[in-house]
Amino acid sequence: MKLFRRICKKAFLLTGLLTLALLPFFGGAAPAHAADWSQGVVIRADRIEIKGLLPLLAIGNDGGPVLRMIAGEAKVYGMKMAAAHQGRGWGMEIADGGVVPIRGLQADATALGFRIKGLPIQIGDSIPSIVLHDVFMKVDRLEAKQIDLHGLEMSTQPGVSLKPDGPVLDLRPFAQSSRKEMEEEINERLREMSTTPTKDEDSEAKDGEKEGEEKPSGDEKGDGVSDETDNPAEGPGSGSEDPNQTEPPPAGGEPPDDSGAVIEEKVKLAKTIGLVRARELVKEVKKYDASVMIKKGKKAVKADDYWAVVGLGLFRGTEIVLSAEGNASRQAVDALVRYLTKK
Repeated sequence: MKLFRRICKKAFLLTGLLTLALLPFFGGAAPAHAADWSQGVVIRADRIEIKGLLPLLAIGNDGGPVLRMIAGEAKVYGMKMAAAHQGRGWGMEIADGGVVPIRGLQADATALGFRIKGLPIQIGDSIPSIVLHDVFMKVDRLEAKQIDLHGLEMSTQPGVSLKPDGPVLDLRPFAQSSRKEMEEEINERLREMSTTPTKDEDSEAKDGEKEGEEKPSGDEKGDGVSDETDNPAEGPGSGSEDPNQTEPPPAGGEPPDDSGAVIEEKVKLAKTIGLVRARELVKEVKKYDASVMIKKGKKAVKADDYWAVVGLGLFRGTEIVLSAEGNASRQAVDALVRYLTKK
């Protein structure tokens, strides 16, 4: 209790408090196959502003996987912490409704959930600055060089709940996977936490995609995009063809109108479509004069919408449906099938 009072009064270190809470619960335990919401330590926050974030895949105290969040500086808004062991009838809650500045933070999370506007967190990618919203983390370890708790409120009661309010990423089921598979699957789940970017973020992403993607002008041929306005003086039967057409125009001279025909094909993904591959997929789609949709379950998105594709969560082994309509719908679907099924 002396340690609790010193932390509450001086509000310098959070590590000792959480270590005391964690050690009796997890020491020597074998890794679980799913999160145990009856015991442990949970952190909730309305918002966390971080400068210098490095997420890493690491091994926790019980030998199971954890996502290690290393942050140079952080400001936590609306922070609430809870520690509990329902089997022993023990629970504690700590809250600070103000701004909590933290330096030198390291949190090992066994389960977590949050929202991000813009680019998602990815394992091993250093991020200069990021803001997490509606944060939930079940932590296996928590350390900080400095933390200032100005409006601290603490209470002890047996009925403290550690359960999340919504869906979270639970790392425990990945314990039997290889490290490579684990990283790929966790990264995909982290991408799903990313929401619609701000205008500035979206502009930056589109600038990166525009290189080499502009549609050709009237006097250029462009990567499989048909241009019906080319050579307007040529009459019917002149022999002018779209380079992507598999059949010559009919004798009447009019190109076949496939705009009303929808081409559909089921595909089983041979690889996970992450940030880089999503950009490659979008570039491939934009080569063709066709409107292409990707459907996963009940959700369908435009295949040329980078952020929509990223947010769809296209895991390796997932079955999707490609549908396209337009002058080059067949070519577009065939190209995407080749890309998505190539390992």
